[in-house]
Amino acid sequence: MRTSSEKDNKARGRAPRHGRRRALEVFIIVVLIVAANVIINLGFELYSSLANVMWDEYRSAASENIDTVVVGSSTGQRSFDPAVLDATLGATTFNMATPAQELDDSYTAARQAIEDHHVRRVILAVDYESISTVKWPGSHVAFARAKMEGESLPRAAADYWKLLTSSSFFDGADSICALFPWGYNHVELDAEHIATNFHDRISGTSPVEAAARVMDGWTYYGRGYGNYDGVLDYSTARDRLSVTEEGPADFDQQGLDWIQNICDLCRENGVQLVVVVTPRPAFNVLAYGEKYPEQMSRLQQVVEQGGGTFIDANMAKGGWWEPRDVDFYDGEHLNHDGAARFSRAFAQALQTLDAGGSTANLTYSYDHWDDYLASVDSISAVISTVSQEDNGTVVMATAYTGSSVQVEYRFSLVAEDGTTTTIQDWGASDTCTIPDGQLPEGSSQVEVCVRRAGTTVGYERYCIQDISG
Repeated sequence: MRTSSEKDNKARGRAPRHGRRRALEVFIIVVLIVAANVIINLGFELYSSLANVMWDEYRSAASENIDTVVVGSSTGQRSFDPAVLDATLGATTFNMATPAQELDDSYTAARQAIEDHHVRRVILAVDYESISTVKWPGSHVAFARAKMEGESLPRAAADYWKLLTSSSFFDGADSICALFPWGYNHVELDAEHIATNFHDRISGTSPVEAAARVMDGWTYYGRGYGNYDGVLDYSTARDRLSVTEEGPADFDQQGLDWIQNICDLCRENGVQLVVVVTPRPAFNVLAYGEKYPEQMSRLQQVVEQGGGTFIDANMAKGGWWEPRDVDFYDGEHLNHDGAARFSRAFAQALQTLDAGGSTANLTYSYDHWDDYLASVDSISAVISTVSQEDNGTVVMATAYTGSSVQVEYRFSLVAEDGTTTTIQDWGASDTCTIPDGQLPEGSSQVEVCVRRAGTTVGYERYCIQDISG
């Protein structure tokens, strides 16, 4: 009969083998999970993303001379046509801006271009949301993974480790996106799109070819730049506002710190930095009210104290850059023709800088916000809101225009068959109350038209909104 000590010794003798078996099982499970994740990524992770397009095209230009790069989010990607800039400046420009590019990724892009091509100029394109929102869930991961795609294994591993140890990994959705990128940056979830995405990835199809097929209406023009040709429907301005119902947020200090980092990077490497607030329709500037000059002046101070040049194209004076309605694709982006026009105007500003001049006189100062408001001499857009009150349905209109423009409104009901019935004719009141008895049964709409006071034109802007009968 074995003693208890003998049993203990035998159990201890089996423990290492049992532990090794358990460790092997865990290892196999981890390998299977990683393998499954890799396979799922091949089919689900979006191969045609514009981050993939940019980095793939940038790597293809490795042997070429590049002396100017554009970095920033989609507003920069769709505001600067390198071919137009280069035709005027005799430069060689590459657009490295990508959708929802965070400012620390803009720093990464600029640093890479400085290391690879010793560029002499960095154009950082920003908008209000670049500094107030700062982080865009998943975009940081999409940008990093696209950069890693064509790198050597040691460099890619270093970039992935940097991603896993970044602050965004620990305080938001990036922690999941980094481990399972197909969960955020994925194709449309149907068999056809998944199969096409998988085929594109393994067949050698370039990201540009894949993107041109997937993104309806998008055209790639080269040097990192692609754009759309559509034109903004101003009657949809309410859905195109960048300002949320809670109102504009103040700038995030981390965003300003990242701007400072880019300033330091360029100054330390003898690179000219031009920070430009890209154009948008006037209604998407006026909607911020006094917050716009208050917060933008903070950005301007950081840039200029950091040795950069600051230009807000939304504050442009006539004679330099004068946007037209047909220049915009939506509430924040220029279309292809608009980008060409703006690129020509911006090239003139860069020529002024290259000649040792100042661009300060091209734009209105934030200290003279009233001068900018007075310069907006048209009705940019009108929006409406609907609320239910005890006395009926209340429709309130807001016209976005400069301080010197007086407007009048007309309110009409739009029936299901498209016929309109005026319920409040032209007048200065921006509010109309529709008694419950006047609403048609079922769904209907209210149309708000606006024009300059005292004119006899049919209308200058309008919007339509659903109401309930």
